Amino acid sequence: MDFKKAAHMAGFASLVYNDRDVIENHLKEHGVSDWAWFDIEGTQAFAFKKHKANEIFIVFRGTEPDEMKDILADAKAWRKPAREKGLVHFGFAQALDKVYDKIVRWIDEQKLDDGYKITCTGHSLGAALATICASRLDAHELYTFGSPRVGNRAFVKEMKNDGIKHWRFVNNNDIVTKVPFPIIYRHHGELVYINHYGNIRKMTPWQRVKDRWRGRARAIAKGQLFDGIFDHSMGLYYEKVQNVYTQSQK
Repeated sequence: MDFKKAAHMAGFASLVYNDRDVIENHLKEHGVSDWAWFDIEGTQAFAFKKHKANEIFIVFRGTEPDEMKDILADAKAWRKPAREKGLVHFGFAQALDKVYDKIVRWIDEQKLDDGYKITCTGHSLGAALATICASRLDAHELYTFGSPRVGNRAFVKEMKNDGIKHWRFVNNNDIVTKVPFPIIYRHHGELVYINHYGNIRKMTPWQRVKDRWRGRARAIAKGQLFDGIFDHSMGLYYEKVQNVYTQSQK
């Protein structure tokens, strides 16, 4: 995994929570002029073309902190056929459908050369939308932060067959990564687990269980009773991924 690019994606997944003017100013400061903002019935995202490169980035906004109940208790958790193969979460697919055609139209207007690449990213609900969008567009890469499960086994298999490179970041006890139901939904992508020390480590399932208990104990000692919700913060993901990238440069 490219830690530098992962740090950039974490930055974009954090940036999308700002107002449109803030996003536009940030992109302009970094030499981006070809970009678009999508905002339809609560689904928000921005897309931009990398300067002097044949690459598109699509960034989806996630659930607001005071609306956490919406993703933890989504009433639309039944499944529907994906546009490719398999089944996906109805509510997530419905939210993406609000902006998807406009995103495709904007990409077509960029008149990119053959072989152009698409990278999708997002946090929380935005991660779920980024995953479905990546599957529809056969994206080159996908970076998600605190993503819920999105589709069934057949959907995950199809994404693997399409060769979509997906790095799925999970911060310690992030509760959203544990929903919806694991019996009928599966995670896709390579797990990038951030332990309670803030480091990225390859760990066995048992080692992750122990690490999560350490995280809970530390949270209780700090008076953080809702550790799973606290660990879901995009601010924490951004901070920890940036720190990992900084450490990798030393």
